[in-house]
Amino acid sequence: MKSPWRRLGCFKQALLVLAHLRKNQTFAQLAAGFGVSTTTAWHHVDETLDALAAWVPGLHAALTGLGEGNFVIVDGTLIPADEPYYSQKHK
Repeated sequence: MKSPWRRLGCFKQALLVLAHLRKNQTFAQLAAGFGVSTTTAWHHVDETLDALAAWVPGLHAALTGLGEGNFVIVDGTLIPADEPYYSQKHK
């Protein structure tokens, strides 16, 4: 439920953050698209990212309990690979 002082409800705030993360739109573009001020758009994105960051486990917690043969992808860095291991997704 939208509180009286909020310009956007939870659903629209989530859409705003997804647009920022997925499309890499500036806060001015987001503000214009959602009918809020640039400052309000920035506050909504900042608040949501802080909430999401609190849910993400730390590296130690993510690695705890992994057995032999398990693996974790830490980032999405593309590295050169030999032909048998090359998916041809990135050229």
